Formats: sequence, structure tokens, C-alpha cells
Amino acid sequence: MHQANYVRQNIRNKINNQILEHPFTDYWDIFVLKHQHPINIALHILGICFFYGLLFSAWKLQNLWLLLGLPLTQLIGLTGHFLFERSHIDLQDAVFSWRASYCLGKMLFRVLMGKYQDDIHQRQEILNNYQSSKDEVKI
Repeated sequence: MHQANYVRQNIRNKINNQILEHPFTDYWDIFVLKHQHPINIALHILGICFFYGLLFSAWKLQNLWLLLGLPLTQLIGLTGHFLFERSHIDLQDAVFSWRASYCLGKMLFRVLMGKYQDDIHQRQEILNNYQSSKDEVKI
């Protein structure tokens, strides 16, 4: 049972098909590496804006039918993955998960603060150092 949970968690934390191993245990680090392409990031930000825009509009207009459009906001972000950044998409995160929602909010905040590119560079450097050290061990 423990092995099955480990494998399931390992698949959920997969970055992409080229990166088979990585040193990250915090999902934020994995999330950043899955969201590096500028257009993918922009589409995710757009999806977040549409999501909250629909919530606000449904409340302000008192029209609950607008809430039916909320799942479409997820498609905006998924489009970024399919067209621009072929990173692993976990079905649970794509539909809804607290960890993905938290990271999307954090990404929005970090982009607005101008710090998200620093996050990408830091995680990329950690990953590159990890991969280099693994290559040295193989030699």
C-alpha cells in the first residue's frame, strides 16, 4: 500500500517526460518548473482573471448561470500546456486541487511583483545542479 501511494505521488509530482528525477518535494518548486513559458504563464494569469471575473459578475448580476462558465477558465491554462509548454498535467490538479489553486494564486502574486522569473531561474539552477551531480555519479 505504501509503495502504491509513493508511485501515485511521484506521478503527480512529475515535471515532464524529459525530467524523470528531480530533487523537489515542495509542490511550488515543481509547479514553477511546469510553468516557464511566457505564453503559458500569460494564459494561466488570463484564466485566473476570468475565473474571478466570472465569480464577481455572478455575484454582482445575481446570475448563478454565469458560474457554469467556471470550468472553461481551466481550459485557458490547459491550452498553454498543450500549445506552448508540454509539461505533465495531473488530472486532479487540472480539475481542482488546493495545491494547484494555492500555486496559481502565488504565481499571480509573484508575476505582479516581478519576481516569478527569479523563481524560474532559481528552480532551474537547482535542477541543473541536481542533474549534473547525478551525471557525475554515473561516470
